[in-house]
Amino acid sequence: MALLKRSFTAALLDEDDDSSYPFKMPGSLARTTAPVAKMMRLWNYKQGSGLGAHGQGIIAPIKAIRHCSTAGIGHSEKTYKNGLQGAPAPSPPAQDEWHESAAVSRALRLERECYERTLALLRDVKLQGDDSVETAEALAAIVESEEAFRGKKCALGAWRAALPSRAVQHIVERVLKPRIAVKAREWEPLWSPGCDHWLRPWIPLIGHLPESLYGTVESKISGGSLDIISPWKDYFGPTHWEIFSRRHILPKLTRWLQQLKITPPKQRDTKFREVMSSTPLVRTEDVVSILEQEFFGKWESALRHWLQSARPSSGEAAAWCAGWKNLFTPELLHDERVLAWLESGVAMVDRETEDLNRLVCHS
Repeated sequence: MALLKRSFTAALLDEDDDSSYPFKMPGSLARTTAPVAKMMRLWNYKQGSGLGAHGQGIIAPIKAIRHCSTAGIGHSEKTYKNGLQGAPAPSPPAQDEWHESAAVSRALRLERECYERTLALLRDVKLQGDDSVETAEALAAIVESEEAFRGKKCALGAWRAALPSRAVQHIVERVLKPRIAVKAREWEPLWSPGCDHWLRPWIPLIGHLPESLYGTVESKISGGSLDIISPWKDYFGPTHWEIFSRRHILPKLTRWLQQLKITPPKQRDTKFREVMSSTPLVRTEDVVSILEQEFFGKWESALRHWLQSARPSSGEAAAWCAGWKNLFTPELLHDERVLAWLESGVAMVDRETEDLNRLVCHS
């Protein structure tokens, strides 16, 4: 009977080699040898039940748990509290569509606000004694342009396109720019960080900050925090924003990376998260350059020293590398140089693990 139990239990434990058995059902007699199956039938064994007087034995195969060569009994994968966040959950497509739709709705509301403010401003100009033909024509064009908002689906940019170019030029050059210049000189970023009252409402008409005011605005925001600086990416022209970011944002990020302390197994310094949250403000190529200059070499050195001095488990070291990778923005993870550095760290972990395994086996 003991031989019978051992043979049947071995059949239950053997779930990896099923190629010679026609059935996969747990407790099937086809999973054991013919003599054992015959003996079990003589003892009135019913397929699918367990051993024992009341069929109380296990019938589901015991799943094998694979460990690395140096892991002992009781080893299991675990979440390491290394101060690095896990992989972000991917955004569902429906949520991405919602964000895109919300952005279009905000832009349409801004166009409507621009129309209403421009209409009120031109009427005030008329009341203040401006009887020029250009102002009268611009006012008439603005009044007529309301038709662009009356359709069931108002297309983004349809209102601006409905205005005659001559009217737009007069409004921007003769009416808006002088007023924006006065407001820009009076503006105090510390008291009013945004530009919701003197610039943003006119963006649908003027496109971006007038070039003549770049120097004024740059001098006021260059020493401010990134919370003050970041909205201006939408108001500067692309060329001027690139110049501004290289002058004032990249040096901040470079300084943070220089001050960053990398301390495995637990990362306490959070400056790298601040750097990643600021990367949308600068070109990806520029961020990769400063990462190669100030971060990756220091990161590899810290990883190498940790692996060689503390001998962490392969699971802990791999989780540490994965945690760092999860901090990078999707744009940076599409860059081949960034991926090469991160994969180099993983390869270092693999090499050190193999060296340790060989040492243990040799011992």
